[in-house]
Amino acid sequence: MEFYCAKDSRIKFFLRPDNRRKGANACRNYGFEKSRGEYIQWFDSDDLMVSNFLDTKIRALNEYNVDYIISKTANFLDSKFKKIISKNENYYTFLDYPITAFNYITQKVNWLTPDFMGCRELCEKIKFHESLNSAQERNFFSKLTCYSVNVRVLNEYLTLRRIHKNSIQSKVNRQNNYRVKERFNFLYFTWLDISAIKPGTEEEFYFLVRLLELDERKILFPENSQKIFCLLLKQRRIKKLFYLILYIYTYFLTGGGLIIRRRLKYCK
Repeated sequence: MEFYCAKDSRIKFFLRPDNRRKGANACRNYGFEKSRGEYIQWFDSDDLMVSNFLDTKIRALNEYNVDYIISKTANFLDSKFKKIISKNENYYTFLDYPITAFNYITQKVNWLTPDFMGCRELCEKIKFHESLNSAQERNFFSKLTCYSVNVRVLNEYLTLRRIHKNSIQSKVNRQNNYRVKERFNFLYFTWLDISAIKPGTEEEFYFLVRLLELDERKILFPENSQKIFCLLLKQRRIKKLFYLILYIYTYFLTGGGLIIRRRLKYCK
């Protein structure tokens, strides 16, 4: 990095301070805090930009007067031949669905982190959630689309994502309890974030519904139900509080409560 920093003064290298949380999310936030550019692009050091990556995105941002640009990413196998093995077609459904907050939140549309380049003014409203160990990008872009869907999609593959041979098959088989906990954390923290941005909307209700659809024996752990209860109380959502309490008692007494849970999902 010293070579590139010396070659071009616009290139800066920052080391995460010891007093900052470890992990990619904290590093992304710290890097953003140190940045001074008008446009923001997050990019992993392991991946490759095509030669016109920056120029194409910046031109599009200015030409279409949008808040952010979404391009596309192709995967290549880590070898000297850089053989393309996938174009991530399952992510790019823009011809079938428009980009809206609800469509992104429900994953009808999706993209990868390097596909995004945005204006600084928009990015200043959002941070990567440093308490999440998984689905952090989905949390980030769920918040971003709630702030703006003034976006242009470029039908160009501008990023090459490196796929290592030893990463094709996951090394770690996580225990089910760990997966449920991570799922709860993503849904809960994202619900908390969206509640602050778009309270009382279908986007917010989506995450509450997903929380309540988790395995009841997991979602109704006292710690989890207490978190949901406290947020509803803070928001003064009296009807939801009533049905949440009724549902918890009904479930533990009878093992049922499906009708009450449905009322809880859809009352305001």
